[in-house]
Amino acid sequence: MDDTSLNRVQRWVLAHSAERYAKLDPALSAIAVERDKFMFSAQSLGLWAGMVFGTMGTTAGLALGSPRVTPWLAFLFAGLTFAGLFMAGLSVWLRPERFTARRMWRIGWMAALATYAGAIASFRGDLRPLLAAGAPWYEAVLRVVWRATPLQIMLLVAVLLLLTIVSAARREYMQLALEQARAEQERDAGARQLTQARLTLLQAQIQPHFLFNTLAALQHWVDVCDPRAAPLLSALTAFLRGSTELMLRPQVTLAEECAMVSHYLSIMQMRLGHRLRFSIAIAPVCATQALPPGLLITLVENAVEHGIEPQLRGGEVTLVACMTAAGFELRVLDDGPGLPPGDAHEGVGLANSRERLRHQFGVRAELSLANRDDGPGAVACLRLRA
Repeated sequence: MDDTSLNRVQRWVLAHSAERYAKLDPALSAIAVERDKFMFSAQSLGLWAGMVFGTMGTTAGLALGSPRVTPWLAFLFAGLTFAGLFMAGLSVWLRPERFTARRMWRIGWMAALATYAGAIASFRGDLRPLLAAGAPWYEAVLRVVWRATPLQIMLLVAVLLLLTIVSAARREYMQLALEQARAEQERDAGARQLTQARLTLLQAQIQPHFLFNTLAALQHWVDVCDPRAAPLLSALTAFLRGSTELMLRPQVTLAEECAMVSHYLSIMQMRLGHRLRFSIAIAPVCATQALPPGLLITLVENAVEHGIEPQLRGGEVTLVACMTAAGFELRVLDDGPGLPPGDAHEGVGLANSRERLRHQFGVRAELSLANRDDGPGAVACLRLRA
């Protein structure tokens, strides 16, 4: 109820009606709140004006049309009529499902009967001359009722037309709102499914041959009692545990991602020996930078697979993160043969990484892959503008 879009009158009414709302059933309370908001909103000014001018016009018409109808009686009749129409229209707007065609006809006939009773009471003075002239009482009543019939027909048509229009408009509005909510829900569900599918794809890209080759090396070292088997098993266990946990989260910090990358590079260093060297230089201020899970390991895997493993001499992978004037910058460098000509290096993993960055950071994120300017090799650079 603290909606800043409410005007002063609405806030005052809602504040002073809070205890009354609390005593109602939650569904009825919501309807009462919506009703009170509407009755004191700018949109209801036209209805209030219509009710006031309609009451004044009907009062004048009744008082001038029949000398026997006093102004106060005419005002009472007109006020009750238009107030009833206003409340009926408001009820239809708030709960249109309750106003079926049968119920609206019933309301129309009840309004007509009520006004017939009012007409008989208003024109009771006309009954005396008829009765004095010897006319049967029922004939005198029918004559008075017949005089009031045009008004009743107009009232019946007006009530039914008003309720029908309001009900149809409200139903159409609710249907449009429902369709919009369904469309938004389907769009959100589609976005979640797409994100989950891409995350699953990225998880599958923790390369199967890396696991198979590592397990094969571990099996061989165990068979020959190589002392490197225990450290390799420990590093592989830590890598799998960490990657499984991190991949289930929507985002991770750079420090957490670097820990997983360190396990991966340690495993690869045990397998490749002196052919792989690596260094990680992360500025302390960058440690808490949020990233999509698995993004950094994808870039490092590409550097090892395409920059280090193809060379007999091996090479070095360097990971550097720092803050620049433009924002956060993360670089993964290798000193391998560099990128082939054309776009052959633009694989699924890089495209997937760009899409996940776009989904999380929008236009702030930029991921590029190019040959190094300071020597042989390639560099993958991630920039997040501040």
